[in-house]
Amino acid sequence: MQDTYHPIKSVALHFGFKSILNTTRVGHATNWGPRFPALANAESLTTAKAFLPHISGDWHFLHHHELFFDISENAHAYSQSGYNSSNSPFAVSQLAYNATKDSLKLETAWTFTGGYRYTDHLIQSSLYLYRTNFHNRLQQILGSAGAGSILTNNTSTVQNVGGVTMNGVDGAITITPLPGLALFNSVSYDKATYDQNIRSGGTLYATKGRQVVAYPRFIYKARLSYEWQHLQAYIDTQYYGKRSYDYVGDYKLPSYWLANFGLIYSWDLTHFGMRNPTAVRKLVFSFNIYNLANQKYASTMGQNGFTMDNKEGAAYNNQPILLGAPRQFFGSVKAEF
Repeated sequence: MQDTYHPIKSVALHFGFKSILNTTRVGHATNWGPRFPALANAESLTTAKAFLPHISGDWHFLHHHELFFDISENAHAYSQSGYNSSNSPFAVSQLAYNATKDSLKLETAWTFTGGYRYTDHLIQSSLYLYRTNFHNRLQQILGSAGAGSILTNNTSTVQNVGGVTMNGVDGAITITPLPGLALFNSVSYDKATYDQNIRSGGTLYATKGRQVVAYPRFIYKARLSYEWQHLQAYIDTQYYGKRSYDYVGDYKLPSYWLANFGLIYSWDLTHFGMRNPTAVRKLVFSFNIYNLANQKYASTMGQNGFTMDNKEGAAYNNQPILLGAPRQFFGSVKAEF
């Protein structure tokens, strides 16, 4: 339910709330039985929250200028996934589920956002700050193994790691100096840290104030594009800062740059009198180069879970990291009828 109130013409205040009631049930996955006979099954968890408020507002105080804010509470329903594939509490063995089910609580978050926008024919820009307080955050934790071993079919747990505080700022600007030409830039800084130390396997780990696993603190993106008649071309780049693999933050993946290039041409065949509904009306030719500089980087991390620390090389032995694709060339032809 929601409503909007205008105290004056240039101000809009939005009030509302939503409710959630969700029960997630899992049964025995027969195709997994021979491989993982102890997989959690015949279990269920319910997410219930009757009142999740949402308040926001915006003020167009000058021509092209706008201030806005947003405050909301949200709840996350318990998800399902394949074995050891996510932070779903069901994606573990029955033994691991039994060990943590009493500590599982509804995961909620309060988010506070405020910012500024400017929009005209030459510049579109925004700057906003945010803070999110997560409660009863669920995380996937992988057991460590001795040095020299290669872990496969690892046993992980999904447990309540308590609170997480996220403070950040995002800025973006698009400049269109000429018709069809656009330059986009965005910068994001996100400090997401654990509110307390985490106890796992009977050991207390110093995680308070450490960056959340897999979250880079700094991201930069840029894109230059040009469109002229039926031709479009673009080149973009992204920078990703370091990401923690383990919870105490002593093992990090290095930062990297990634660039892509694309060229698209649309050929309108209706100019040649081809107006039959069954005939091809347009051909779209595209050519793309992914990872233009052939950068070596890690695209995915933690698909087997995250270790608490990197003692005895656990992060190396876990096989948790997938390398990104090398330079790739794609070409396609699309027909529109």
